[in-house]
Amino acid sequence: MKAFIDEVSRVLKIKRNDLIEKDIILHKLLLALSNDDFFCRHFLFKGGTCLIKSYLGYYRFSEDIDFTWRNQEGFDNISQKGVRRYLSKLIDDVGKTFENFCKKYNLDFIADKSDRRYVELGGGNKTVTFKVWYLSEILKHEAFVKIQINFVECLKYKPITGELRSLLSDNKELEILFPQEYMDYSKRIVFPTYDIKEILCEKVRSILTRRGVKARDFVDVYLISKEYNINIEDLREQIMEKTLFILNLYQKYRKNIEEKQKLINSKEIFVWGVEKNLLLIKINEGDFYEFLKRFTEFLKNISDELHAIKNRDIQKYLQGITSHDATRYTPTAKKWRGE
Repeated sequence: MKAFIDEVSRVLKIKRNDLIEKDIILHKLLLALSNDDFFCRHFLFKGGTCLIKSYLGYYRFSEDIDFTWRNQEGFDNISQKGVRRYLSKLIDDVGKTFENFCKKYNLDFIADKSDRRYVELGGGNKTVTFKVWYLSEILKHEAFVKIQINFVECLKYKPITGELRSLLSDNKELEILFPQEYMDYSKRIVFPTYDIKEILCEKVRSILTRRGVKARDFVDVYLISKEYNINIEDLREQIMEKTLFILNLYQKYRKNIEEKQKLINSKEIFVWGVEKNLLLIKINEGDFYEFLKRFTEFLKNISDELHAIKNRDIQKYLQGITSHDATRYTPTAKKWRGE
């Protein structure tokens, strides 16, 4: 495997061959999941890895894979206690699926919810993170990939059937030198994925609600807007609803957004940091910074609007949107309360 990774690194002129190694593992897991009927029917692929594999190509690496439970309507007539029990069983079942895949690929994962080395639960079983460990041939020590699953979400757009690609595309030299490794890594994968607008809305929501700032979020938003000719202002209502939904669901995000508003108002929301060195393409920095000016103003306006909606009014706001929004993909789960 190391010889193949090193050759991919050389041919594609990518310095971080440890990230190539991790991407190969992610691709194996995605291929296995795409062949699992239950997982394909019930989960949607999303996030940064979805973005690079299905929409924008490899302008950067992404180190996690993220999914959302598809059938949000299934929670409508169940109490929170009932949902928690149902999700606990579902997490056990999905964990066993991953455990079986990992045995096949000689990866280290045990579906034990009491062991935080492998499983981290959040929000009363509404989220789970699986950590799949492997002995890196590049780094010479243990490393892991994260699989993050959200079971409760506000979905605004109908999902699509996406085609997931790897770094490799018709490279005859690599195919001749490493036929098996090339075949495994270059396989295209069909999987249900988020619509690009859904990804964009959640990227903006992440900027508003996550602790700290990640430069890649801004680059993602910029490239999606540019490549798909999307005006973020046109998605204001969807971003508002998805953000308020998550604020209603988790208390921690309410604290984060208060801190983020201060940062936005200081106009120091974006800093490149080390992430600039991880880009695999050159972007037009003049165009990017012009976009940042407009986008920062949008963030300020939307954060001010969110701040004006008091905690006690979030439910009312969400119900008001639900009553007149005929285009939504799934109904807002109005019953949820923050945990």
